[in-house]
Amino acid sequence: MKRLIFWLIIPALALLGCNRDDDFGKNEIKPVPYTVSLRYDASKYPDVADKGVANVTVTMENAATGDKITGKTDANGDLKLEAVLPGNYSIKAELQLKKSEYEQEIGEETSYEIVHFGGFQEKAIVNSKISSTILSISSGNFGDLVIKQYYYAGSNSKTGANIRDQFIEIHNNSDQAIYADGLYLVFLEGNTNNNVTNYTLSNGQYDWSKTAGGGSSANTDYVYANIFIKIPGNGDQYPILPGKSIVIAQTALNHKAPYNDINGTAISIQNPDETIDLSHADFEAYLGAYNISIGKKPFAWDIQNIMVPDMLISYWSIASNDLVLNVTSMLGLGILRATDAEVASWKKVVTPKSPVTGTLFLQIPKEYIIDGVDITDDEQKAPKDFPSDIDATRTFVVNEKGLAAGNFTGLSVIRKTKENINGRIVLQDTNNSANDFVTIKANPRGYAK
Repeated sequence: MKRLIFWLIIPALALLGCNRDDDFGKNEIKPVPYTVSLRYDASKYPDVADKGVANVTVTMENAATGDKITGKTDANGDLKLEAVLPGNYSIKAELQLKKSEYEQEIGEETSYEIVHFGGFQEKAIVNSKISSTILSISSGNFGDLVIKQYYYAGSNSKTGANIRDQFIEIHNNSDQAIYADGLYLVFLEGNTNNNVTNYTLSNGQYDWSKTAGGGSSANTDYVYANIFIKIPGNGDQYPILPGKSIVIAQTALNHKAPYNDINGTAISIQNPDETIDLSHADFEAYLGAYNISIGKKPFAWDIQNIMVPDMLISYWSIASNDLVLNVTSMLGLGILRATDAEVASWKKVVTPKSPVTGTLFLQIPKEYIIDGVDITDDEQKAPKDFPSDIDATRTFVVNEKGLAAGNFTGLSVIRKTKENINGRIVLQDTNNSANDFVTIKANPRGYAK
């Protein structure tokens, strides 16, 4: 298939990553041919890894201009474009296979009526010397629990609750009760900028193979955690009913009301409408006792609600003495299940940036991840934390105009509602957070309209 979707003439100085001699004439930009070839992820689908994937929707976005090219791969798995403006691009791939198509194509059975595949590549260079790329796609790990809401932005730092009202919400997308007991929340460690150095990959993310070993699999088959916390329970203590969710609060208080911190200092709220009531959360990340046990001073705002069960601290390797969802680092968030023995067997490694004296982070095999969401900002200053088969893209809070809303806005990302089946809410899950999430005013147990 040869098809030019569209291209725009723009000033030469606005383009990045181009070879001036090869791609620019005296007063014009010379578009070049470019091919995107789609393959199945070899680590997950080795039997069909060499096979080109047809009918994949591919979107290329110019990093400098925001202009997009969209098309579908042909029978050989190729999207062949005759004229693409030189520059740096992000490339997104999406594919849906019906149950019968999946079983015929992949050669294995599935209970899902629709299986979603996704792939993502950042910093793909297009110029007269680089005319193609190969992109792998994969489906996410199948599971009936999904991350519903990730409220990391916090509310107004002066008139609201600042970071104290942050929370995560997990939803049961199935038609059967699922017990939350033993479910882990994992927050990922990654590079906070996308500058390419001798300790990073080409997208700016850490090259973990330099400290974890294992070659390229260190970057493709694992994720790396700085926070790893667990829901308590004996196995059948905390059911999540079909179509319902649980809320894990940083601090399970009514943040609309004033209170005293652990030092007796009065904390006032000037505008209760800017924050939320988390006093009825299902769990809270109270770290006071944990900090005391390791000789650290508890966080002044970390007040325990004795009516709300505490999360269990399984691994904690960041300096923060509370579950502060870092509004600068944009931590990727995942949920998983594993036995105590499995967790104990996982390695702890330093980042390649600080290989000698650096902090240790937990290396987690990605097949344990049930669901994951990558967070970024509008400029995508930091690279993705999750492999694309966990989350094909990224999401972030936006304002009414669709522009990045920033932090301390009281806004949250929330998964879209797919359908209502006799009162049971089913949320959208296509393994692509840019498609699956929208922005709302933070609303625990609420839904996107």
